[in-house]
Amino acid sequence: MEWSQWLQGGPFLEVSFLLELKEKKTKTVQDIINNLSKVTNKIEIVDENVDEIIDFFNRGYPYDEENPQTINLHSLRLRLYVYLLRKRKATLQLEVVSPNALMVNFWFYGDENDEREGDQVGIMKEEFTGFTSFFKELYSIYEFKIGGIAFEEDVLKLFGFEKTYPNECFRYESASPTHFLKEPSSFVNIIWNKIREIKPYSLQLQKA
Repeated sequence: MEWSQWLQGGPFLEVSFLLELKEKKTKTVQDIINNLSKVTNKIEIVDENVDEIIDFFNRGYPYDEENPQTINLHSLRLRLYVYLLRKRKATLQLEVVSPNALMVNFWFYGDENDEREGDQVGIMKEEFTGFTSFFKELYSIYEFKIGGIAFEEDVLKLFGFEKTYPNECFRYESASPTHFLKEPSSFVNIIWNKIREIKPYSLQLQKA
């Protein structure tokens, strides 16, 4: 199945967080994928050539093939089924966003209504608490520094920079609550270290 046929249309709900790149890219990615089995909600990997996908991620590909000085991009996508209240299609996106930071992003079809043609399950309001629990469990497993849930936005938005990645401004140590505590946010959940959002439809941060 082509990528364009897996998750279609939108909007998309993104559950994303930032991890520090301490080890080789291959081991980091393998650990992330292996730890999916620790999540209470069952996660199935649809792709069969996972080792090849990881190898391609590790090697990377040029941003501009015609420029010998171009940077290398390291990107990976896996097709998943995630069992929340219902079985849902999801995409796991991994991106090296700076020399020492990796973004992990789970994409879900985010319309309220199901899309039968593409076998895409919508998100009713009463189902949103399941995504909040999923997000908090990801924190307990991966112990990330900063993460969030938003429609059509990933965790990099919380940095407050309108830059493309990879970029030094997205270094792991640069993640800070300074920007998102001052500016209005489209995020419905944010976790920053031990500061956790409690209510799924409002941005109220409290110390755990």
